[in-house]
Amino acid sequence: MKKIFYFILLLSVASCAEEEGPLGESGNINLNINAEYDGEPLVIGQGYPFDGKQLKLDHFDFYVSNVTLLEAETSDETDLMEVALVDFSDHDTPGKDEPESFTFKVVPAVKYRGLKISIGVPSGLNKSSVSAYGSGHPLKQTFESHYWVDGGSFFFSKLAGVYDLNGDGNFGNAPDDNTFELFPAKNSNFMPLELLKEFTLKNGETLDLNLVLDVKKILQTADNQPISLVDPANLSTYNPENDDLSSLLMGNFEPALELE
Repeated sequence: MKKIFYFILLLSVASCAEEEGPLGESGNINLNINAEYDGEPLVIGQGYPFDGKQLKLDHFDFYVSNVTLLEAETSDETDLMEVALVDFSDHDTPGKDEPESFTFKVVPAVKYRGLKISIGVPSGLNKSSVSAYGSGHPLKQTFESHYWVDGGSFFFSKLAGVYDLNGDGNFGNAPDDNTFELFPAKNSNFMPLELLKEFTLKNGETLDLNLVLDVKKILQTADNQPISLVDPANLSTYNPENDDLSSLLMGNFEPALELE
């Protein structure tokens, strides 16, 4: 059984609640999503060790969707969010490691066993026309920057940067260095995850749920080795299209994302 609510409790709902009786006990949830690289706060534009050399990221974002809390003592689920873009591309100042946060109000105050969260845009929302979304919808707001017309899909994540191919400590362009654009997409790569950790939301409380994503773990092979950014085939998922690499990157969100 699912319980659905919205970011802002509308006055009409409050009015109905007065007529029908008081709402059950509830609190607020802050969902905080942090990005790291090998355990350190991610800084866009900063060099990081990778495969014996260095890389820097110029852009990193991803969609989260179908965010749902799992009650511990019943089979009930509480839907928090349909879809949103989590964008770390302005986290370019060392020491500025504030998370990307979403606040949900009037959440049932019960014991939970974890949450479900998906990476990407659900197939039912992965539409080819911006007119499919209402005013203010997250996908309408990001359609121009994230919809891939030739692929017929939103880019589920954008991870772009430069690999210091010649090892001189500078980040330039080919042939000296390799720029990469890893933008997985398409419904087959949609990645639902279940993060289990018990917590209790008390009546009137605001509770922080902290997720941490380690970008280094996204950039690894199936046997936990660094993806070769020397290989031109690993520098783009869409130009040219590389379905195998897209699948690998999206699958890596599972070990990379943790509920603290």
